[in-house]
Amino acid sequence: MKSKSLLFVLAVGLMGLSSAVMSSCSDNETELVQNKPIDGISFSVTDVQNTVDAASLPKTKALSVYETQTSKITGDDAEGLELVETTIEGVNPIYIPAATRGTVTTSLNFQGLNKPFSIFACKNGGPVANYLYNEKVNADGTMVNAVQWRKADAASLKFYAVHPAVDVANLTTVSGQNPIIKFAPNADAKQQTDLLVAKTNTLQYDDYVNQKVPIQFSHATTAIQFKIGNDLSYNQVVKKIEIVGVIGSGTYDVANGTWTLGTDKKSYTLELNPGFSTAQNPGVVMNGGDGVFFMIPQTLPNDAAVNIYFESGKRVHAKIGGNNKQWVQGTTRTYSISNSSDQSDRDIVFTVTPTTDLGDGTTVRQYNQLSVPFTVQSYSRLKGYANDSRDKKEPWEIVKYEYVDGNDPAMGVTTTKPSMLVSVTDRGNGSTAPQLCNLEFTNELTDFVAYRNKQLKDADEVTTRKDLSMVDGKQNTANCYIVSAPGKYKFPLFYGSSRVNDADATESFWNNNTGNEGMVLKHFKGGVDQGAGNYAIPYPDIHQWVDKATVLWESKPGLIKVTAIDRAGKAHGTLGGRNVYVEFEVPKDNIETGNAIIAVWKNNKVAWSWHIWITGKDVVGVKSGEFLREPLGFVPSKWNRTTYSDDRKIRLTFKQTRTGKEVKVTFTQKPYFEQAQGLAMFYQWGRKDPYWPGMNLTSSDRVYDGGITLAQSVQEPMKMGNRRAFYSALGTGPDGHEKWGSTWDWNNDPARDCTYLNLWDANATGYMGDNTSTFVKTIYDPSPAGFHIPRAADFSKLTEGRRRAALRMGYMHPEGGEHGNIPVYQGNLHGYYWTSEKVYVLHHSTWMFAAVHAYAINDNDLEIQRNAQYYTDTRFGYNVLPIKQ
Repeated sequence: MKSKSLLFVLAVGLMGLSSAVMSSCSDNETELVQNKPIDGISFSVTDVQNTVDAASLPKTKALSVYETQTSKITGDDAEGLELVETTIEGVNPIYIPAATRGTVTTSLNFQGLNKPFSIFACKNGGPVANYLYNEKVNADGTMVNAVQWRKADAASLKFYAVHPAVDVANLTTVSGQNPIIKFAPNADAKQQTDLLVAKTNTLQYDDYVNQKVPIQFSHATTAIQFKIGNDLSYNQVVKKIEIVGVIGSGTYDVANGTWTLGTDKKSYTLELNPGFSTAQNPGVVMNGGDGVFFMIPQTLPNDAAVNIYFESGKRVHAKIGGNNKQWVQGTTRTYSISNSSDQSDRDIVFTVTPTTDLGDGTTVRQYNQLSVPFTVQSYSRLKGYANDSRDKKEPWEIVKYEYVDGNDPAMGVTTTKPSMLVSVTDRGNGSTAPQLCNLEFTNELTDFVAYRNKQLKDADEVTTRKDLSMVDGKQNTANCYIVSAPGKYKFPLFYGSSRVNDADATESFWNNNTGNEGMVLKHFKGGVDQGAGNYAIPYPDIHQWVDKATVLWESKPGLIKVTAIDRAGKAHGTLGGRNVYVEFEVPKDNIETGNAIIAVWKNNKVAWSWHIWITGKDVVGVKSGEFLREPLGFVPSKWNRTTYSDDRKIRLTFKQTRTGKEVKVTFTQKPYFEQAQGLAMFYQWGRKDPYWPGMNLTSSDRVYDGGITLAQSVQEPMKMGNRRAFYSALGTGPDGHEKWGSTWDWNNDPARDCTYLNLWDANATGYMGDNTSTFVKTIYDPSPAGFHIPRAADFSKLTEGRRRAALRMGYMHPEGGEHGNIPVYQGNLHGYYWTSEKVYVLHHSTWMFAAVHAYAINDNDLEIQRNAQYYTDTRFGYNVLPIKQ
């Protein structure tokens, strides 16, 4: 039987063996102890891998030696196969359990494991082997031909040893030289023998008079093993392994521990009988025992390769040379046949299963249900394999987070955990059993009044003046501009929404609507006399030179400050307002949720005015066809709610790191609102000008044939128009009921039997329900850019799930005070919201024009056209809840 390596311990335990120690024949040398053997030098032998302190062999080579490398396998059905190369310290190392370390190895089993070895010795630490030269030593440590160590001949000796014993033919040196031996592995792996060498320090005679000379062998070769990888699903039976194209001979300098390689390349073969099944032996070495290849350490030639033959007749091939790959002395190189990319051979199992304890079958949580447990099951199973013993855990990770934060409908995408999550189990090693994981949302219930004001103060200050008319890179003007951070702002001198997506929206103030003559306004009016008392607006911009810009009103002193009119360097009196801007600032130390009105003046009259709403930027974060999150100009006084307004959702993309398989799961958290308290701006139907209780307002005189003109409404934005109040009816209709026309309107421009239907929707030519063409926002619409006053039918979209803040805020009445010219606030328990439409209705037995409104009778409902029409006269100040275009 072939002896593969010297793997035994004699360093301590062999003290009990009855073998010889040093002896002496000189009277001047130390006297021999009775019963000590006198037949020559004796040795105790160990392997460096089996010493008592070798529990874990230290890595003695460069770190690059131990790096794992792979080589592609080619051949029959070899797609996806690879040869994984790993290196460990030691040759064919064996773990020795702690309980057996240092166990005495008897001469009997020592002799069974090893052959005799050669010993060389140098006198007095000299450079050449001149005391012993290729003497043979038995397995029990005794010399075949006993030689005594005489102090008179050598006070000290240095020993070299080679196992197995060297034939003279394999020595390139002679006595008096240090040994250099020839070595060439047998072409048949089963006939190969490991080469072990040893070298001692210079040993003093006196220290070893009664001691065996310790010889500790190390391995001069590289052991080569072949293994079935744990992930191999290639079902074959290995018949033969062949290593080709490697250096097959060399000489070894025992004293210097160096190899000199030959030049001839050879092949080495191992026949396996019986064959070795790749399917039944995952993780097992194929060539253990007497099948290990003991090869000469070398830098592998470029054409070095491995061939593996199967009983089926198939053969695969892998290149193992090149790229400075090395077989390193005293190590074991293991080649594992693997197919880590074995998806075609395996069924992939990858499921993410959230809990559905709310009973809705989804991953939905309420605002205060923060934790969402889920399980991940991730593994692969060998196709056609009878049981699950070769199932492979498949590691996984979360690679993408897609989320909607509940304030902005746009989806954010990130590869790291977004701020809406406290934590999430974002990776795992995979398992056949479901792995318990968890996602935790942040708790966003808060005092929203304080939260929003803090949000405004903490926002980055705008230091480079921001043009509020620029929306997504295009100019969109409006009567209301929203500010959500302190800093410097400006807006251009355009009438309301007369500029849309970088283009003039002429139809917003000048149109040629036909039908219902006298009922549609064709030329909208401004506050500037264009000549001869004509206030019709001819251009989208305020074309005349304006005198100044001022803050007409602000909800808090010092909330904003108008700083200048930027006229782009134009000379005084130059016409054109396209590139003329009103500049203002919002101080950081005074910012809070609130409102302000800025006006530009011409000849001591207001030419136009704009509403500045300071609030969170989230109020406009809705999709097309959805309502503004809060009524226009809303300022909450008390409001407990979540910081997000709509469902916030996060879609996680789970990915198996090896297979690339992905699973997407969406988690949802619902918002929560307690009914807000506060106020929003109030508007008369058809006007752009906002009102606020406590504002220094007036009303037009309460007289017969009263009311105000459209031009007056612009010039006096702080004045509410009282009703026209005709003295008598305009006649009777076919049904005999009196007709009072527009007696309840604030606007006295139309004829008495007419009313303007299109003050907010330029395309409105009929009554409620008749206007189905595209909505055209007029310059009187008070909404921010991208929004408009809703039609009556739009309110059907405002379901309970879409409820908005403070639905019931009452209304403003222009006929207060002793003379009916002081507006009063009626803070009752109902809410009123304008639509863009009017009706002609029989009311209290009289025919009249009225404006349609939505009516909030409780906190959860905003009704319109549910078994009744809600209408009233246009003079009242109602709230506005715009809808996104």
